[in-house]
Amino acid sequence: MGEQRLAPLDTAKAAPKRGDWSDLGARIVSGLVLAVLGVSAAFAGGPWLAAACGAAVVAMCYEWARMSEPEAQTPAFMFSLAGALGAVMFSSWQYLWLGVAWLAACALASAAIRRRTVIGFIETAGGAIYIGLPCALFLWLRDRAPEGLETILALFAIIWATDIFAYFGGKLIGGPKIAVGLSPNKTWAGIIAGTLAGAAAGYGCGVLFQTDRTLLVPWLLIGALVAFTGLMGDLFESFLKRRFGVKDASGLIPGHGGVLDRIDSLMAATLLVGAALAFGPGATALLFGQGL
Repeated sequence: MGEQRLAPLDTAKAAPKRGDWSDLGARIVSGLVLAVLGVSAAFAGGPWLAAACGAAVVAMCYEWARMSEPEAQTPAFMFSLAGALGAVMFSSWQYLWLGVAWLAACALASAAIRRRTVIGFIETAGGAIYIGLPCALFLWLRDRAPEGLETILALFAIIWATDIFAYFGGKLIGGPKIAVGLSPNKTWAGIIAGTLAGAAAGYGCGVLFQTDRTLLVPWLLIGALVAFTGLMGDLFESFLKRRFGVKDASGLIPGHGGVLDRIDSLMAATLLVGAALAFGPGATALLFGQGL
């Protein structure tokens, strides 16, 4: 698959204009298929979810290699895959910290052996960690008892609501851009709409889980925080594509670009929730009420 690189000032020209709905049909179909697969894997858990995360890791490692090191794509892909896929495997066996150590070792080894500049070192090491850590944490979150499944479903609900309303908010309302140099399509209207939708989805999760009514406001705030974090993850992905001069991470998902383009928000939100629960493992029991 050929790599589509953009000149520094061509991003705005290549991006769809406001009111351009030409990609909507493909986005809806792809989104529904991915949603069904994601929810099914989350409910099944175990090796099924591990396999889904592993497949995502393979795709994202390919995308990162083609973006960051097109002249050395094969070794870049193999090194990042070894680290990220190993982290997913260790996490699926309930050895998260061993997986993180393995991921860090592979990332640093790849960067030290193959890159000769500080920026190159950061791109290579950071890329493997950027891909592998959220996927390993995602599996760890699912396996947390007794609210692992509820945590994953809440993440899905908040991030999907955020993405949908941010997309339509930006398309329908438009208005001032956030950072034209990074992403010409992202507007403040989209950010606000997405954050409010995430807050509403968080509140809905609290109701669904039959949480005590006094904890519904915290769910509202959690939804807003997770939503905003996801939107910033999406903006960060735009920065990375701008940095490497590509429009999409790949063309693997019709209407969305690549896997990195599709789940960048979920990856950022997973890092936030994973960090929160790692340092406060018993702090969320009341939030999930009676569960599903």
